[in-house]
Amino acid sequence: MAAPKNSGYVQTSDPSRPRSDAVIPFRELVPPPGHPRIKGIEHCNALEWCESRRQIEAPAWLINRLAAPNLEKPYKGFTSDGHVEEGVYHYAEDEGAPVEAMTEAAEALLALLSAKQKKATQFESVEADEIRLWSNPELYVNPGGLRLDECTAEVQSAVHDILKASFSKKGYEKVLGCCLTNDFLGYLVNGRSVMNEHSYNFRLFGQPDLQRPWGYTFFGHHLCLAVVVQGRRLVIGPTFMGAEPDRIDEGPHAGLRLFEVEELLPLKLMQSLSPELQAKATLSEKMDGESLPADRWNPFDERHLAGARQDNRVVPYEGCPVKLFTREQQDQIIALYEAFNEYYPEQVLRHRVQNFKEYLDQTYFAWIGEHGDEDPFYYRIHSPVAFMELDFHCGSKFVGVVSVYFLGLLYIVFLTNTSPARCHIHTTNRLPNRGDYGKALLASL
Repeated sequence: MAAPKNSGYVQTSDPSRPRSDAVIPFRELVPPPGHPRIKGIEHCNALEWCESRRQIEAPAWLINRLAAPNLEKPYKGFTSDGHVEEGVYHYAEDEGAPVEAMTEAAEALLALLSAKQKKATQFESVEADEIRLWSNPELYVNPGGLRLDECTAEVQSAVHDILKASFSKKGYEKVLGCCLTNDFLGYLVNGRSVMNEHSYNFRLFGQPDLQRPWGYTFFGHHLCLAVVVQGRRLVIGPTFMGAEPDRIDEGPHAGLRLFEVEELLPLKLMQSLSPELQAKATLSEKMDGESLPADRWNPFDERHLAGARQDNRVVPYEGCPVKLFTREQQDQIIALYEAFNEYYPEQVLRHRVQNFKEYLDQTYFAWIGEHGDEDPFYYRIHSPVAFMELDFHCGSKFVGVVSVYFLGLLYIVFLTNTSPARCHIHTTNRLPNRGDYGKALLASL
């Protein structure tokens, strides 16, 4: 079944081009009560909302694509040409991963769970296929594990203790910011039973241990994390982080904004390139589905390529080789890598940055859209050890659920803009050549 062209949720009053000069333009795009994209959400929990979306052609197509029976098998890995480049990840014996704190936090969670919860939550090892069953929409497609908004506050806190133990302080704050922004979106559309601070799933893989590999996934609307730890080595990826709208403008978290570096630094970089390098980097000046090849755009992912169910995707290197950039422009590419990966603890991040720098001459920067101060755009940075994307998204023209500003995959949107808007961001972060899910790390043991 081909991907549908639109969601069927468009109304004549939906703006074809949102204002971009307002400080908080997303307020003009919040659907009014009764709009077909949110109709009935106030009466649904997450499972009921997902079932209601199955009755509509476009979301039904997406739900089917995300369903567990359709997980791509066997796992091959995200590559540039269909062949895995071996030996590109260089793991040190001790990279400073906080394995002791992570293990202690995971064991504390297990001590709280009933036998039934443990059976649903804990899988035999990080090699289990279920580690790949994450997805970004608010659609509750594959129940299983711990659904935090169905758990006690004590269990919720214990899961967040694992996140805190795994990430840097800034990284955890970004993760929490995604959760809070999702809650804000639920408030805006009167759908907090579907989208809230705890509408996320947690699954544990393997037995928490100081030496043997184990990990977890934490995923839901606009936030998906796959984490594997082995001894003092840590791999985080793939990840998706995003936000719709791009900031919270009222309530106790007013002023919260995510992905500022990921949004503004690449625009500055693109504007600084010579016209010749800008032309090399640009894949298309237009962002719509009519201007891009069929395999490079669909109404759920729009332009990004590294979301859910893309574990085996082949994406060739495209755009401008970073080796043609000035030293200052190359430093900006490195700074963007650091921003996309700031969830790593500081010592681990240093190892990841060094590995990225080793392949700077094989790194490409690609752009879709224009590059004026207020233009929406897409970009990606692609190398043998990195695949990072940011995309600004539409609202009602193509799909029908909400998203929030920022990191990779599939979704249904709530804001009503029918052209990409700077108030709705998705970012994805892949580890090509079987780096995802710690596969390259496990192969090196």
